Amino acid sequence: MSAQTIDNTPASGRPRDPRIDAEVLAATRDLLLEVGWEQLSLRAIATRAGVSRAAMSRRWTSKAHLVLDALLGATPDLEPFEGTDRAGWIDWVVAGSAELFSRPDVREAAPGLLAAIRDHEDLRNALWRGFSGPATALFVAHGSEAATEQERERDLLDAKAVLVLAAGAALFSSLIAREDDTPELRARVRELLMPVSAGTSADD
Repeated sequence: MSAQTIDNTPASGRPRDPRIDAEVLAATRDLLLEVGWEQLSLRAIATRAGVSRAAMSRRWTSKAHLVLDALLGATPDLEPFEGTDRAGWIDWVVAGSAELFSRPDVREAAPGLLAAIRDHEDLRNALWRGFSGPATALFVAHGSEAATEQERERDLLDAKAVLVLAAGAALFSSLIAREDDTPELRARVRELLMPVSAGTSADD
């Protein structure tokens, strides 16, 4: 599961070199596994990727911005949601969240990255908008064409709640409840969330 994190358009307006982007992002992921978040530095990433610090600073304003881009990608991956219904949407949210937070590079970065995001309101807000916006819009679009505005607002809230619960469960399982991070637990999380696909919620 991926999300749009930040706007990485170069301030100078010059076209970005995709080779530099790919090499920097790959170096970031590799170094996360080798040295961890605390020892990861922009200097080390630049050296590994063979690019200048200036080239990197034009693209990413901080280590947190760069790591998020390396782990989540610059744009949302909506392909798993295409051609599916609301039940399939919930399936992918649960499976995709578990897949994301079980990745070794994400596990290595998560504690430090969470602390960094806490101190970067712009990054935090952009991350949530990119993470939730396109995906929840698809959930709402799968509703009835005759739905009222109030019903669409409730659908949107339901979709955001599913994202928070599924991603939160996956993060907690990955970092804290690792001995219980099993396919059975993930299946149970899915089962508990699935009634939302039929429009069933706690206030019914």
